[in-house]
Amino acid sequence: MSLANAIQELLLTTHQHVPSAAVAYTSVSRDVFHLFCGPGQAGNAARDTIARTADSFLVECRSRREPLIKNRVREVPGGPLICRFIAIPIRDDEGDLLGIMLIYRHATDEEFSEQDARRGGRMARVLAKRITLPSDGLTGLLTRTAFQHEFEGIRRAQSDDAPAVLLYADIDQLHVINDLWGFETGDRAISAVAEQLHAELALHGAILSRLSGDRFTAFIPNCTLPGARRIADKARESISATRLQAHTSSIALSVSVGVAVVEADESRFDHAVAAAEVACKAAKDRGRNRVELYQMADQSIIRRRDDILVVGQLRSALEEGRFQIFGQPICPLLTQDDLRRYEMLVRIVEEDGKLVMPAHFMSSATRYQLLPQLDRCVIGHVLHKLSNAAREPGFVPLHASLNLSGPTIGDPDFLPWLLDQLAETKVPGDWLTFELTETATVANIDQAQQLMRQLGDRGCKFALDDFGTGLSSLAQLKTLNFSTLKIDGSFVRDVLENKRSEALVRAVAQLANAMDMETVAEYVETPQICMRLIDLQVQFGQGFALGHPLRLDRILNPFSKLSQAG
Repeated sequence: MSLANAIQELLLTTHQHVPSAAVAYTSVSRDVFHLFCGPGQAGNAARDTIARTADSFLVECRSRREPLIKNRVREVPGGPLICRFIAIPIRDDEGDLLGIMLIYRHATDEEFSEQDARRGGRMARVLAKRITLPSDGLTGLLTRTAFQHEFEGIRRAQSDDAPAVLLYADIDQLHVINDLWGFETGDRAISAVAEQLHAELALHGAILSRLSGDRFTAFIPNCTLPGARRIADKARESISATRLQAHTSSIALSVSVGVAVVEADESRFDHAVAAAEVACKAAKDRGRNRVELYQMADQSIIRRRDDILVVGQLRSALEEGRFQIFGQPICPLLTQDDLRRYEMLVRIVEEDGKLVMPAHFMSSATRYQLLPQLDRCVIGHVLHKLSNAAREPGFVPLHASLNLSGPTIGDPDFLPWLLDQLAETKVPGDWLTFELTETATVANIDQAQQLMRQLGDRGCKFALDDFGTGLSSLAQLKTLNFSTLKIDGSFVRDVLENKRSEALVRAVAQLANAMDMETVAEYVETPQICMRLIDLQVQFGQGFALGHPLRLDRILNPFSKLSQAG
């Protein structure tokens, strides 16, 4: 952390100062930083005199550890008294001198006492700890770790009813600056924003950090939400007025800022940051270059906060392999079928062993671009399990349906990866069906055609999932080689009560039969629905009335003790 920032944040966040005194800091490199003056404020001429005098105090403090009181200081022998001083050496944990802190009063003010010196000494010790906190090399601001340490320390020291807020700022479209003018200019943009944020926020006692990349956090103790909004808006306006020069171009900068109250019982850093980050994301969505407050009544903000809290758990679970694959049976309704069919479903395993259902983490996976990683984990796991099971005596092949998300279909590296997996595991293509939603297919039509062509050559089949919910499903049936239509559960669930749902299910079954395609009804939850689907000539069903999801290990090896235990 920079020396100037450290002393400024110390005095502003703790409200410690010596009455009728100005505080200055001089580093070993002779850089003098004047923070503020009390009622006995010194003018510019006095400040210049103090700066010239500071070197002599620095020399005297090199051999000292205790504060040095100088109540009668003249710039030249026999000259007038200029100020009264306490010079306090600031040393790191190894005892090396980092610099000195000067506390000074006018010569006409009361002399400094030993009590003043002790108080200054306490301030210097706190200051030394802050100076040695890790700082970001580009901006000089605190790192995430140091910021978290400071945040949690201040929260523990604050009273329960003390207001506090946290700001989360994100530079708007920094990637455009990087693409057009290079990463060096992007770094200059980050530095310029950091400088403006610090200039505005530190005046209000904020502790500021560069969280990572182009994101910043600021903690403002003793501040209300309306007050924080005004502070954030002023900082945002200051940044908007900043222009960055790159060659012959003048680059406009802006930030989106989220502001959230730190609740009275909230001392955990991650939870406090999450609310402000959610509000910042809302500011991005609502036009950028604006400030948004975290409001509990805002449903989109609540959804975002939930996603942020889940995404860390999801990432670590995928990286550590803490997931389980289940298979839900797809059962024949009209004729006997000896082929075992299952749709593969993923569950995340928490550290305490509890299973997390997709409804809890899919929104987060979608928002934070984790769907390709999730799809690869599931597909790779299933293929290797099938490969291993196929080598066991008496293994009965099964047909696995695997879901592909839109980002996975659009990933240019996915198809080569999948082909390598098929070659490595030697799983026959006719054991696999890949389920694509209409939305994902339409958004990635060229990639979908290539994927279906190359995988189709290896015997894989394809199902159009959630059929009936979009506007272009018939066009996809004409241009793409789907072998199965999965009728969306929203029509199946009320097929007994809703005549339109019944008519749609009947029409889909007739259409599929005419095109030599199979139909699968999702969400078959009661025997009555099952019987009606048979009347409507739907060929397969999937739902609790036909079978609950089972662990893949149990499906592949139903007689092992391990699979029976699960």
